[in-house]
Amino acid sequence: MLVVFARIGVRRYEVRVHRELATDLLMSPAPGWNDLVPHDLVHLVVEHRFGLRDGIFGQLAAGGNAWTFVPTQEQRTRAWARRVERRNRARGTQIGRSEQLASAVLPVWLRRRGLAPDPAHAAATSTLPEGDLDTRDLELALADLDELSTRWQALAVGGSVEVEWPWPETGTTRP
Repeated sequence: MLVVFARIGVRRYEVRVHRELATDLLMSPAPGWNDLVPHDLVHLVVEHRFGLRDGIFGQLAAGGNAWTFVPTQEQRTRAWARRVERRNRARGTQIGRSEQLASAVLPVWLRRRGLAPDPAHAAATSTLPEGDLDTRDLELALADLDELSTRWQALAVGGSVEVEWPWPETGTTRP
């Protein structure tokens, strides 16, 4: 599964998901603008580095739509909505963990860059149990964010960053 984060305007981005086993998806515009790194890109990084195969992007790889993406290659019919809703309910058990990790990792990354996190997220790491952020996984996530942020910041409107989901799709074949 290929995930594309595209700048679509000033302070606006979208996420496109290209799948082999299910229809492609789009979320446009996507929430959580940040000049340094899109919010959903942080989710992809933490899900990959902390081994969350059933978070937001795992649910997409399983044929769901994470309740926010729309199809790009088929009509959004009631049948499509029922099929996707079943997949959403059956998968995505780690979405809450993904939110928790994204909220904790982003402030750590910002501080390492000498930046102050948003006050709403500044204390996020203190809400995690002691030792909850594995040092090796955290370091890998921070390195990924450094590399992806550099690529993101270099984009003009219309440009994009592509990231391959590290695990195979588990969704059903296309209708």
